Amino acid sequence: MASAEQRTEVDALMMGPISKLSMLLTVVSILWRFVSICINWSLAYVYWMEESYGYCAWTIGSILVPMVVTSVIYIHTLKSAHAGEKRILERGVYSNAVISYLFRDVYVLNYAFKYSLAKERDDKQAEIEYYQKLMTEECNVSFVRLFDSFLESAPQKILQLAILLQSTLEFTYYRHIALIVYFGNIAWCIQAYNHSNRLAQLDKHDIAAKGRFLQFLFLLCLTVSRTLCIAYVASIFPIETLIICATLACFYGTIVFFVDSPMIAKSRPMNYSYCLCFGVVYLFIFTPVKDAPTKYKYAFYLTFCLLQNIIACALYIPLYLATAIIALYIVGIVLLIIYYTYCHPNTVRTYF
Repeated sequence: MASAEQRTEVDALMMGPISKLSMLLTVVSILWRFVSICINWSLAYVYWMEESYGYCAWTIGSILVPMVVTSVIYIHTLKSAHAGEKRILERGVYSNAVISYLFRDVYVLNYAFKYSLAKERDDKQAEIEYYQKLMTEECNVSFVRLFDSFLESAPQKILQLAILLQSTLEFTYYRHIALIVYFGNIAWCIQAYNHSNRLAQLDKHDIAAKGRFLQFLFLLCLTVSRTLCIAYVASIFPIETLIICATLACFYGTIVFFVDSPMIAKSRPMNYSYCLCFGVVYLFIFTPVKDAPTKYKYAFYLTFCLLQNIIACALYIPLYLATAIIALYIVGIVLLIIYYTYCHPNTVRTYF
């Protein structure tokens, strides 16, 4: 996995221009972040006014816990670079926490703008400097966004679906919009993380637009299927589902820690903590922790999750919904195979 700790000499020939569309999408990401925050806090307020204090506490927890975790991750990634240490010393830890929560895409936009200006005036040294900073910051942000989307959006979308399935509260248009935002946010964040990860590795080819679109589709299918399955079981057995999900997250995180052995932090306890965060991600979707062959990992993970879905559907979920859950997961697997067969940016065609 590419990170801020990676040091790579950049060949000027590898650096293409930053399109206006790319900058616009970064601006959209900044605005989207504020929309997501407003939706979460407004939902917490609505639950409080409806005297649904348990839902309110769950919503606030799904805001505060990711804020703390992702702020710690972001500050740690900044410390891995000399410039990052300078930024922390100049602003302080609390300022970095606020910036990582609210304005994590601003530095990406700033470096993209400075890189474009350097390219216009043909300043090669400045081009290389800001391109390195841009790639590092974009990879850092997408890495943090990956955890944030699952730690924040995943609990909320499960809650919204559980409310819908239990029919305990009126499922308003606002809650429909929130649910759509959560699903789109998760699929987009994983796709952006994979894209940024490849850009940070100069020996990797970029993913074409059709590949990114197909990647978004199969990620959406797999996450929607998993979430529907977990949410329905949670609507019947909320405490038991929480315990099982926590156990599975620890199981996945432990496997990642021992099999992939990622060196995200300097200490083993901190590395294990990061792996546990990946364990939460793996409740819904697989994403590589480091650059390595993923054929057998995908095969094991997808088979294991499909079996979980089948067992849950057979025991607890009505036939019409169970059919949709299994069908969505299978469609996601088929799209994933098509992506790795025809759209993955390898020079040799391969399935994985």
